[in-house]
Amino acid sequence: MRIFREWVLAIALYVALVLDGSLAFYLHQFQNWHGYGASCWLMPIGIMLIALFDDMNDKEIWLALGAGVVADIYNFGIVGVYTVFFPLACWCCQKIARFLPETFWARLIIVLLGLTLLDAFVWLILNMVGLISTSLRTLLISLALNLVWSLIFFCLSYAVWANLSTRYPFLVDLEAYRQ
Repeated sequence: MRIFREWVLAIALYVALVLDGSLAFYLHQFQNWHGYGASCWLMPIGIMLIALFDDMNDKEIWLALGAGVVADIYNFGIVGVYTVFFPLACWCCQKIARFLPETFWARLIIVLLGLTLLDAFVWLILNMVGLISTSLRTLLISLALNLVWSLIFFCLSYAVWANLSTRYPFLVDLEAYRQ
């Protein structure tokens, strides 16, 4: 059972990835506005919140790398965008968390900023390799829609990620600290 407790965050991130796909399928009609669309970002929200809640566990950067590889294969079929962004975002969030107050609002601002950077990064990479061809105007309007939906997903999942990251840190055996 101890091994399972150490891997709860990895399992939760996998569930978030599956939920991202399912929610995107069922909510796409609500996430589009005049041809501009938003994304479901539960997994990136989870990665950034885990890093903000547990800023001393360097093993979470490896978890983010693994989650990035799985998310890239699941979403794009190639390894690249998420594999680079997730560990970088995790590392940056861990460094930022040491200076920010541990409040809901501070974490909300950091996660929304990170999701904006993720959306711009995905747009830039996919435009550069020719998989998409969208304008900067389309990106900016989609960023606004993404911020609204990300705010909703952040508020709905904040307590879940807070509970999981504090009770079940990745690859840390808390039994040694309990009596």
